[in-house]
Amino acid sequence: MTMKTSIRLVAAAALACGVTWAQAQEVGVTDKEITIGAVYPYTGPAGQLGYTITMGLRLGAEEINANGGINGRRIKLVVEDDQYVPANSVQAMQKLIDVHKMFALAGISGGSHGMAMMPTIEKNKIPTINPAVTTPAHYAPNRPVFGVGLDYEQGSLEMMRAVNKLHPGQKWVSLVQDDESGAPREAGYDKAIKELNLNSLMKIRFKPRQMDFSAEILRIKSAGATALHLGGLPAINAAIIKEAKKQGLNVRFAGLWTDHTPPMIDLAGAEGDGMYIYDFVPAITDREASGPFLRLVERYVPKDDQPKANRYTMLGYISLKVMADAIAKCGKDVTRDCVASNMEKTRNYAAGVGAPVTYGPGIRLSAPAGGLLKIDAAGKRFVPVK
Repeated sequence: MTMKTSIRLVAAAALACGVTWAQAQEVGVTDKEITIGAVYPYTGPAGQLGYTITMGLRLGAEEINANGGINGRRIKLVVEDDQYVPANSVQAMQKLIDVHKMFALAGISGGSHGMAMMPTIEKNKIPTINPAVTTPAHYAPNRPVFGVGLDYEQGSLEMMRAVNKLHPGQKWVSLVQDDESGAPREAGYDKAIKELNLNSLMKIRFKPRQMDFSAEILRIKSAGATALHLGGLPAINAAIIKEAKKQGLNVRFAGLWTDHTPPMIDLAGAEGDGMYIYDFVPAITDREASGPFLRLVERYVPKDDQPKANRYTMLGYISLKVMADAIAKCGKDVTRDCVASNMEKTRNYAAGVGAPVTYGPGIRLSAPAGGLLKIDAAGKRFVPVK
């Protein structure tokens, strides 16, 4: 029997069973739909993050499905809650594979969570895109894993470059969480200090759940600091800012995109006015820059959820659109290898919000250019710094 004859017989057998050639080749792909999964926390301390990213994924799927799907196939989106626990992430991933017959993955909840899931992703060659970039280790050149955004290390470096350009000659202090999110931020801080020849007075790490910073602020004030590099969750950074103001410490506060959510404005209150935040997507409160995206939110997102949309909703939307574009380029014969290959070939893909996304041979992180935003506490908005 020749190879061509064998292929024809396999295809004929698949058709006889009522499935297409694509179905016979790939799990999660039928004539009518493509199943895309995601693993995010819906409960626990990171529940809000997971929920708002998922809003963006669903928004992208709703828009695509309303316009005929991907080459006639609708997107079926399935999200599993891992409660931000790495062991749960592995279980959720396996459930997506075994129960939901997932074809591709559009979300990883965290750094250690992603590394725990990675053997399964690699073994099954599952094309993966991550809206919540956390660690460069996810994006090894040989993996089918792609990210939209910057990692914390590069983000901290870019943020300090931008602040230093506006306010040179500051006396800096780094205050970050002693965990997998704080370490790369501190590494970016170290790079900036060396590259820009800045004056660093000290570096302090704190426990992730710490909320009392009276001792740390006293040390920082006594040292004569004028600029503070913040590396905590929004509630923690807000507590630091309030304690600083309470002790009469007048410094410039600067952080990353994790603080670019409307709740941060309320958490920091009047004391947060003027805080610098570096991000690579436009201000969600900027109707001019984010207008087209917000109109999609109003059209496709349930009314009760619309006020919850934030920069993570943007990233979920962008990521789903990038993946859908890679799937569409496979035509009717959708395979995991084809999608991963097309993802790598993505050049200047514009989703309609944020900077265009580009990958390349061995390049798995889009790393778009960003800029500074500033909290306008009275106006309850984030203002671009020109």
